[in-house]
Amino acid sequence: MTMGNKIGNKGMYTLLVGLIMLLSLAIGKAQNASIFETLGKIPTQEVSLELDFNALNEFRKKDQTFPALLRYKAENGDSVSWSVKLSVRGRYRRLFCDFPPIKIMFPKKELQARNLANFNDLKWVTHCFEDHDSDEHLLREYLAYGIYREISPYSYRTQLLKVTYINTNKPYQRIMRFAFVVEDDAEISQRLQLKECKDCFVVPLDSLDKKSENEVAVFQYMIGNTDWSITKGQKNVKYFKPLKGGKTIVIPHDFDFSGFVNAGYAVPATGTNIQTVRDRAFMGLKADKTILEATLRLYREKQNGMNQYVNSFPHLNDSVKKELIRYLNSFFSRDAGKLAASQ
Repeated sequence: MTMGNKIGNKGMYTLLVGLIMLLSLAIGKAQNASIFETLGKIPTQEVSLELDFNALNEFRKKDQTFPALLRYKAENGDSVSWSVKLSVRGRYRRLFCDFPPIKIMFPKKELQARNLANFNDLKWVTHCFEDHDSDEHLLREYLAYGIYREISPYSYRTQLLKVTYINTNKPYQRIMRFAFVVEDDAEISQRLQLKECKDCFVVPLDSLDKKSENEVAVFQYMIGNTDWSITKGQKNVKYFKPLKGGKTIVIPHDFDFSGFVNAGYAVPATGTNIQTVRDRAFMGLKADKTILEATLRLYREKQNGMNQYVNSFPHLNDSVKKELIRYLNSFFSRDAGKLAASQ
């Protein structure tokens, strides 16, 4: 063997070792759980959030953060605490709800220290008013997210929690309610190999993925939601571009104004010519016949799965679940045909 061959073989060996190490690091990083996924593994779903109730009200009209402490019991029984930052979010709900929705931000250095992925920004959906109905409305909206996951892989994951809110100024003042968190936009981007288009307030219609848009539009029609928009600017949808190339994907969020949720404050969008949110108005683009037929066929295939998902949900009583299933089924028995004829 010549000296050149020895050097060449040694160099190749070093290169292969380096590539293997880099690959191992990449795989390890990709396999790190996120804080969103960690919250979903809490056996009891119970957490406590210690915050200043006065700050929560003071910052309704300000984009300002304030500190809080999140505590829970991990899968192994260990007590876990996180020093986090909160901010008030939303449009209608941040101003008019007794307990406005919040955003919760985890420190990235601490996530890294605990071997968690770097996704630190979660939407925390709260009850609105201090009454029983608000818990029910929150749980209905949680179900709406789950139903859309039955329809499309391009959908947000959610985690349901039982939260004790503790006022740091008056520790005896506690509120125990349901909440749910929605995964970070960066996390859904990595999971689905997408890139969020953050400055796409208006997307040229010819750049939209027509299948994705139609699946969203029919879903919003099915649940009786007119509080969203593509054609009049971006409202309650996010736009994502596939990393491998292709047209813009539409992913919906925030369904509290829908007939499916049927919150007391919800009203139809102006110009829809419907009287209540329980009525349906189609807000999507006029679809090609073959695309709409494929979408409706997909929905019919998923109908039983949607009904089973609602019926198996343990936190709503049977009469509410039956009413939700009847509302969904009215889309299939009556309004899907109307939609097909109108297009």
